[in-house]
Amino acid sequence: MVIAMVEKKEVKKAVEKKPAVKKEEPKKEEHKVEKKPEVKHVAKVEDKKEEKKKEEPKETKKPVAREPIKVERKEFKKIVPEKKQEPVQEKKVEHKEVKPEIKAEVKAVVKPEHKEVRRTKSKPKIKLVLVKAKRKTAIARAVIKEGKGRVTINKVPYTEIGNRYLVHQLEEPILLSQQKSKDLASKVDIEINVQGGGQVSRVIAARGCIAKGLVKYYDDNDLKAIYFSYDRTLLVDDIRRKEKKKQLGRGARAKWQHSKR
Repeated sequence: MVIAMVEKKEVKKAVEKKPAVKKEEPKKEEHKVEKKPEVKHVAKVEDKKEEKKKEEPKETKKPVAREPIKVERKEFKKIVPEKKQEPVQEKKVEHKEVKPEIKAEVKAVVKPEHKEVRRTKSKPKIKLVLVKAKRKTAIARAVIKEGKGRVTINKVPYTEIGNRYLVHQLEEPILLSQQKSKDLASKVDIEINVQGGGQVSRVIAARGCIAKGLVKYYDDNDLKAIYFSYDRTLLVDDIRRKEKKKQLGRGARAKWQHSKR
């Protein structure tokens, strides 16, 4: 065993002592660059003159004003070839003989007898008057035209209102007009249309329409004076409104009673 170990060590040393074989690398070919012979620049006299010219500033020349050149333009007319007109051939029309009976019929159709037109007289224009009256939120509009003394409120005769107090209020402007003449209210028809408000405010608005309509239809200042002396609100809208309720009370001004003890 000892001999074997000695032999192995000797073999290792022998291997280690062997010189390493270097591999020959392929030689690279060196590219030789041919150097061109240096050529010295020989400055010529002409080159120096050109350099001096470049260095010297150029003199600026002022522009000289030239007179405009007048050119005569000639007008050229377009030459259009004339078209030759072809001779027109006249067409021969054959005239047929017309019987005398047919000629008479044609004349009757072409020239009918003119009838005299009677001009009717234009109907006379009906006089219409439009008025408007207000009371609180109620608005009444009325149309006054020639008639037989009929007064309607919303297409219903005013006499059919159940409350007699309201009927008497509507009759006031009619009865007052009789002081001037008894026929003023009986010669016209009054159609009233009322909207909004309550029952009383509607009647008062319609009452104002009747008074305004009679004054405007007849254009009578005496009747106007009668209405103003009796009640101004017949011709002028009443602008009064109920005052709004406030807090701490049951009305606009009334307050709840407070006991001090």
